Amino acid sequence: MTRKDKFLLLAIIIVLALVVAHTMLSINFVKNGKTIISRVELKNLDPANNGINIEVCQPWYNPGKELTFNVGEPDERDFDRFDVTRCLLQCAQELEERDFSRIYLCNKNNRLYYINASDFKQLGEQYKNGETLNTLSLYVKLPQVTYTLNDSLAFPTHEGMLSSVSDAQDWNTMMSNLLR
Repeated sequence: MTRKDKFLLLAIIIVLALVVAHTMLSINFVKNGKTIISRVELKNLDPANNGINIEVCQPWYNPGKELTFNVGEPDERDFDRFDVTRCLLQCAQELEERDFSRIYLCNKNNRLYYINASDFKQLGEQYKNGETLNTLSLYVKLPQVTYTLNDSLAFPTHEGMLSSVSDAQDWNTMMSNLLR
């Protein structure tokens, strides 16, 4: 193989690598969609959100009808279930005027659950107005309005004396899945 042939082969490999990289970035861009609430905006909502890798996006393929609440890998600092729930409620408060049908709860762009917009906005309103005695009651209320991707309730409705304990366990399960 001549030197010219080696150079041509190297050029072809480089061009193919660039095409593959561009395609992967484009697919990721289209899949994630337009960012509605970025990590920077989340930090501006509350300084305690600094370093938390969560974004709210609107997919390009279905604009206006659904949003995604995407929990990414911790990169600047570790965050826990309480951080994710606080961010979710703050986003619900911020999105009260936006018109959408549901918000998908995602882990690293993989959809796990969804919440209907009316329930999500109501949680945001309660968080904003402080209607509950404490924010923890909103945390355990969250699984009660969460659905699986096949449109069934993600967690059963609990009644009786131990319902709060069961709701807390459901919240813990839900947040564990989002933080995998």
